[in-house]
Amino acid sequence: MNINLDSLAIFIAASLVLVLMPGPNTLYVMTRGITQGRRAALISALGASSGDLLYALSAALGLAFILQQSVILYSIIKICGALYMLFIGIQLMQNNKTVIGDIEPAKQEECKNLFVKGFLTSALNPKTAIFFVSFFPQFIDANSEFAAFTMLLYGFTFFLLGLIVLILYAQASSFVRQWLMSKQKVEQYFRWLTGGLFIGLGIKLMIPDSR
Repeated sequence: MNINLDSLAIFIAASLVLVLMPGPNTLYVMTRGITQGRRAALISALGASSGDLLYALSAALGLAFILQQSVILYSIIKICGALYMLFIGIQLMQNNKTVIGDIEPAKQEECKNLFVKGFLTSALNPKTAIFFVSFFPQFIDANSEFAAFTMLLYGFTFFLLGLIVLILYAQASSFVRQWLMSKQKVEQYFRWLTGGLFIGLGIKLMIPDSR
């Protein structure tokens, strides 16, 4: 099988631009890093990127196309995603405890929860699936017998790029955390700001759109 290196290079460049743009995954990873430390952010980044990988694999297997065509299934996932975003936002805003405190050693259960929550942040956004269905075919020859394999390759490439970018955001969040720890008054505003952003994302997901 021959890989079109020119198409792959263009795909990587286009994907890099997309993953660098802030979104729900970025906001979630940064929030975890600032409130719980760099390790929590890294685990969350892996979980969120795994959600993207799930949709990439679904696109290669044709499952994402089914989601694109099914209004009911799309709406169910979208509503679940909206409710999850609202839950995160309200949880942040109602937390009266100090958000930024000493980092406790993460237990195995905590690591698992961080990964799952990061995964859900991405997996409960059906627009991710629609993106893959719309974006990937532009770089893949649909008539090729290796089209599905090529899509898997591109999907894994997108996953790696997204993971690398989220890791960079996770690293950056640790510096923001250190700054906020020296300015406890700013912490309350940060909690309300991030909580409000998640609630805003949840409301936006609930607004009907034309796909």
